[in-house]
Amino acid sequence: MNKTKVRNGSYAHQTKDMNHPVWKYCIVMMLLLLALPMQAQKFYNLTADEVKVDSMLPRFVYSRPLGEDYQDSVYTATVKYAEYVDMTVSDIANYNRISGAALPSKVVVDQRISICRKKGTLVVSFCPLVFRNNKYQMLVSFMLDIKAKPVSRSLAKAKVATFAAVSPSYASHSVLATGKWAKIKVNETGVYQLTENVVRQAGFSDINKVKIYGYGGNLQDEALYASKLLANDDLQEVPQCVVGGKHLFYAKGPVSWSSKIESRRTRNPYSDAGYYFITQTDGEPQTVDSTSFVNAFYPANDDYHSLYEVDGYSWYHGGRNLYDPNPIKVGESKTIVFDNQTGDAAGRLTVNVSAGTATTVEVLMNGISMGQQTVSIGSSYNKGGENTRTYYSLANSHVGGKDTITIKTLSGGPARLDFVSIAWNSPKPAPALSGNLPAAQYVYNITNQDLHADGATDMVIIIPTSQKLLKQAQRLKAFHESHDGLRVRIVPADELYNEFSSGTPDAGAYRRYLRMLYDRAESEADMPKYLLMFGDCVWDNRMLTSDCKNLNPDDYLLCYESENSFSELYCYVSDSWLGILSEGAGGNPVNEQQDVAVGRFPVTTVDEAKVMVDKSINYMTNDNAGAWQNTLMFMGDDGNDNLHMRDENEVADYIASLYPDYLVKKVMWDAYKRETSSTGNSYPEAAKLVKEQQGIGALVMDYAGHGSEGQLSHEKVLTLSDFKEFRNTNLPLWITAACDVMPFDGATNDNIGEAAVLNANGGAVAFYGTTRTVYANLNKYMNRAFLRRVLSIKDGKPMPIGEAHRLAQNDVLLGNKLPNGTIEKDNTTNHLQYALLGDPALSLNLPTLKVVVDSINGVALDKAMEAPVLKAGMVAKMAGHIEGATNFDGVVTATVRDSKQLVTCRNNEGNEETFTFYDRSKTLYNGSDSVRANKFSFRFAVPKDINYSDASGLVNLYAVNKDKTQRAAGSNEQFTVGGSALARNDSIGPSIYCYLNSPSFVNGGNVNPTPYFVAEVKDKDGINAAGSGIGHDLQLVIDGDANKTYNLNNNFEYDFGTYTSGTTYYSIPELEAGPHKLQFRAWDILNNSSTATLTFNVVKNLKPSFESGVLENPARNSTTFIVTHDRQASKMDVVIEVFDTSGRMLWRHSDKDVTYSGTYTLKWDLNTGSGTLRTGIYLYRVKVASDGSDYEAKTKKLIIIN
Repeated sequence: MNKTKVRNGSYAHQTKDMNHPVWKYCIVMMLLLLALPMQAQKFYNLTADEVKVDSMLPRFVYSRPLGEDYQDSVYTATVKYAEYVDMTVSDIANYNRISGAALPSKVVVDQRISICRKKGTLVVSFCPLVFRNNKYQMLVSFMLDIKAKPVSRSLAKAKVATFAAVSPSYASHSVLATGKWAKIKVNETGVYQLTENVVRQAGFSDINKVKIYGYGGNLQDEALYASKLLANDDLQEVPQCVVGGKHLFYAKGPVSWSSKIESRRTRNPYSDAGYYFITQTDGEPQTVDSTSFVNAFYPANDDYHSLYEVDGYSWYHGGRNLYDPNPIKVGESKTIVFDNQTGDAAGRLTVNVSAGTATTVEVLMNGISMGQQTVSIGSSYNKGGENTRTYYSLANSHVGGKDTITIKTLSGGPARLDFVSIAWNSPKPAPALSGNLPAAQYVYNITNQDLHADGATDMVIIIPTSQKLLKQAQRLKAFHESHDGLRVRIVPADELYNEFSSGTPDAGAYRRYLRMLYDRAESEADMPKYLLMFGDCVWDNRMLTSDCKNLNPDDYLLCYESENSFSELYCYVSDSWLGILSEGAGGNPVNEQQDVAVGRFPVTTVDEAKVMVDKSINYMTNDNAGAWQNTLMFMGDDGNDNLHMRDENEVADYIASLYPDYLVKKVMWDAYKRETSSTGNSYPEAAKLVKEQQGIGALVMDYAGHGSEGQLSHEKVLTLSDFKEFRNTNLPLWITAACDVMPFDGATNDNIGEAAVLNANGGAVAFYGTTRTVYANLNKYMNRAFLRRVLSIKDGKPMPIGEAHRLAQNDVLLGNKLPNGTIEKDNTTNHLQYALLGDPALSLNLPTLKVVVDSINGVALDKAMEAPVLKAGMVAKMAGHIEGATNFDGVVTATVRDSKQLVTCRNNEGNEETFTFYDRSKTLYNGSDSVRANKFSFRFAVPKDINYSDASGLVNLYAVNKDKTQRAAGSNEQFTVGGSALARNDSIGPSIYCYLNSPSFVNGGNVNPTPYFVAEVKDKDGINAAGSGIGHDLQLVIDGDANKTYNLNNNFEYDFGTYTSGTTYYSIPELEAGPHKLQFRAWDILNNSSTATLTFNVVKNLKPSFESGVLENPARNSTTFIVTHDRQASKMDVVIEVFDTSGRMLWRHSDKDVTYSGTYTLKWDLNTGSGTLRTGIYLYRVKVASDGSDYEAKTKKLIIIN
């Protein structure tokens, strides 16, 4: 066994899973027969750093996979030979600040079996802090002794029986599958009438034939236990009692009590009513006599309680608890009157009061002071706080009368009540069945449904009740079925409530449906794998607060919110909870593994849904396949004493070592000049690099640092508006290890995560980030774990992003083991703050084949005695092949970089230490060439500006075949860069041809305020596009202004198959109207330069120039409109209209603020909305406007034959 460590005192232990399908049963039986105990013993030596108390308490963790037969043994974990050292003064102070609870004299070992997809993992953990010999001490050396003893035959049989009970026998069909049904509701627990009026509203004729089904509105146990699932499976008939012609039934509302003495109610956070169903049949409804009827529920826990609670206010935009909308200001009072019907003056009064600042209230009963309660806020991350107190002696209680409870705010405030309750010693009288009892209310009729008949499913898509999004969900379903071979089911939310929570809205219904599919699966292959929440949500699920009360709940899905409703740190929304399905799991998601991968489309409109489906399908179709998909960009913020840059650099280096074929780029804020203005600090150069990469495209854009809903970093390197306005067709996966970047359950404010995925013209294909404030040191754990998983290949296929999310959260929960033995562990709410906005079944377009470099400069690498050398000025040649493919024809792109350099940052923050990191900052060549029959070769000129270090360089290669169905990547470091091969006496710089917007541009001509610059550069020796030497950049200068000077190195692309020519481009930021002048300078590899100059006149509202056409003309089933224009990277408004020959408009399509690189295309299925156009001659008109100009229009003929 291997010992593993982590800096924050978290450890884990993993061993090989001996779970072979043939041998596992044999092994178990041998153990049962021999009864030989299994044991594992290992000594651990911990350092002070590993157990120090910082922002959280240290915790030791050991985990070991047990497989499917985890119930066959009993495990015990013991700490032996413990050695301690005294805690430091700072550690003691931090402990008292974080906890302050009395420490035990020896470590308290916690052991449990964590279950995931029906397989067990033994998890042993403890806090290594103790108080012994009157000293605060920490455990630093010990032996962990793990024993596994096979269970006895009798116990094994009992466990088998227990295990059988874990897989309940679900109804094969729902009662809702046949017949006519209507939904009714009640507002609180009690006896209700089913009235003739409700029966008629439901469309039934004979109340004596109407049956009632369901179990009401109590919050179902969030921990999934088979016995409880079976008890409430589908819908059971509710007995009725007919008294004096009244049809009575006992119904449960949204509030329940765990016992008759419980002081705190359990409120359903998803609904303010309980729901039931009625149907009329030929058979008689189930009835009981009045005595049996009352005895079945009386006295219930509810009968011992009086409750006041009004919800409608929140202190923080998150959590499941709401508070009284009416504040109690200082000096003011609030009075609640309870009608004591119990006949007993004894009981317990409980008051739960909240406030947004330190507040003291006095509680009085019948005018007599019961005591005071003080609300403390604590951390600045808390937006409010609460205080609960129970008074065990009631003051002057009025038997059979009214008791008045008064809450008066003495200081601070305003205060707001959560609830006031009295638990009486005696119950209220049994209901008088002949009295005036409330009637259940008719809601609506429902259509037949039968989710209980559903078979094995790979992916479940849940859509809102309104079903507005159904068509878009069906598009995604059809694609996954045909493209991935998945079994996909679309389920409306209300149907889940109907069969799995008695019609009462409850996020637990989503899980109980998944659990049914999970339990029915005969193998792991048949277990549900993905859950897509195809709809937005809000933290106020009941929509009672001012932010939410005008929303339509039928257009939203529910979300799981934490009990904590005050803290930016510990309040959370978790879609991951929906994927926790194991027996007994769900009550404490902080420590529970996920069984199903979950993602969400945060959409409420059809247009938003179409955007996300389009982006997902287009990404998986991968028509944009190219070398951009081999780039990983890592961005680090400069805050927290360089913590973010240090963590991001560590993760980047880790990923580069694990997956060396990817082109890793680093942008650390502090490596660039920070500018200060009246609006604050900024990093314009870093922002420019990030935006350029976003525009080009990347496989992953990964950021670590400060964040909020509206910006990344305090310097606003990227803002919400940037993510809304990005215009990039090559979509990355965005990852942010930062605070509050995507609180998708918000009701009012936009956020970066949602803006990125909902941007129809760019942004991201998916977004992985946090919903609340998070711990910086723990973010690294999740970032690393997710990247490791999402870039991995399993069974020859890239891992879906949802599965990567699921496994990454499980990894940090159990302990993510690094190659150096370190374990990164997070058993806090921090890892639950991470969520996935995107399709969980979507996989990144990872290369699955290998690009191999066979030779460099004619030297075969597998036979070379010395590494080949790339010298300045030489023309180098690399050759290789695609491994694992047959007849691979396509394109290979190579990026050759110089040796690593130590980058010393600028220390803009004035930290004690200046941050440094290693990077390959000099690119020697980036170009493409052909792959034919698996073979490739390319040549490039090595520029003069190299490191001359004689250290290893690196080439990253990416190849894609012609039909873009196969991708390959590779890398090689078996060469050095240094020395000189310069022998030429060339003093002539490159030739340059440049223009604005279009090759037809004439020097001195008119352009729009944001013209698009293009330069074509040629030189027989090769072009220096690396920008490796000072002043040797491809540089564009507008009007001689230093503030309008732009580096175009990153935009340069060599012409295919050559190193002597290429093109660069730049979208010039908005210019004032009038005359302007630009200069462009380029260099060859010998550092000879040339300069080209253009003059131009900026005209506002200048109409664009364009040409239009159609691909299919005559068109039979569809046609594609093509518009070529001179406004690359500018925002355009495009209108396409179709007319008959008499001038009557038949169809119209418009796009606003779209950006296309020279060509706009639109495919049309010939459908006008009223039907498909018939054979005939038609006219189509294309109108284009840009930058506020009037429309320029052109009309042409279109022939349709069908």
